[in-house]
Amino acid sequence: MGYTGDFVLARCDTPLERLPVLGDPARCIEELDEYLNVCRPRPGGRQTLQLGRGLPDNDDDRWLDALVAATGSPVLIASVFDSDVCLVRGRTPSGAEWSAFLDPEMAADYEIAGSPPPADDPPPGEGEKERNVCWMLAEVPGTAQEVADWAAEAGFTADREALREVLAQRADPCVEDLVFQLFDACGLPPALPEGADPVDIDPLAHPGHHPGDGSPRGSALEKAVLNLPRDGNLVLECAADEQCYAQVWHRPDGTYQLEYRDRAPAEHYLTRTVSAEKVVAALQGWTAGGAGWRDAFQWDSIGSWFTDSQGA
Repeated sequence: MGYTGDFVLARCDTPLERLPVLGDPARCIEELDEYLNVCRPRPGGRQTLQLGRGLPDNDDDRWLDALVAATGSPVLIASVFDSDVCLVRGRTPSGAEWSAFLDPEMAADYEIAGSPPPADDPPPGEGEKERNVCWMLAEVPGTAQEVADWAAEAGFTADREALREVLAQRADPCVEDLVFQLFDACGLPPALPEGADPVDIDPLAHPGHHPGDGSPRGSALEKAVLNLPRDGNLVLECAADEQCYAQVWHRPDGTYQLEYRDRAPAEHYLTRTVSAEKVVAALQGWTAGGAGWRDAFQWDSIGSWFTDSQGA
């Protein structure tokens, strides 16, 4: 008998298992500690819960919405049945979502099928299982791109080739092993050693940090930076603190001036780079609520520009 249950991945400022939504009596989660395993966290507050009996009501849509709203971050739920079949679903605060069955061949054994091609296309094989496998494999490239966009909104750069491999490969032997391979392919940093404090390694910007509703995320943020004209600027604001924001100015000389403010005018920093890709990675890291992205640059403190003018 294999494992049946859910894995939940999200970023949270506090222990994920103590999130109020998971202890809400209206959602019928009782005696949570009896069937919950807290997996080793990853830097930046990324946490994974393993729920041995699964989330109540078998309603991933409701849980994805509730957890995204509660954490302000992209969320992933992987539902495993008997270590054979796993449906993985992701959703982001911007509303982007995706879903996929891991190990398409085993999923086909359970009579799960992908989306059929247009009716005028010839069937890919003679047997129903073979057709189902072919249809699911045909969806892998598109799903890999959707997962990469989800990862980008979470502040990570996914390995698209690794994503395609994980989404297409057979489980050996348990499908839940593929869940953690999927996490790695999304670009999440490795789980921390036992006893390590994730905040010490990649501290959160501050509790409650999340970008405002109008801020671009994921692939939209990448496009906004790459399409920024000379002398154009982009500002990302934190919904939790008006003194927390990040901004980039595409200077007339073609370089990028990147700045962030950390909740006070005196904590305002500036750097310059010629790399749009580094700017994208930094702003995605800021959006995700981490602070480790700052380590990629040398920063100049310009807080005096604002505090001196206030005192004048």
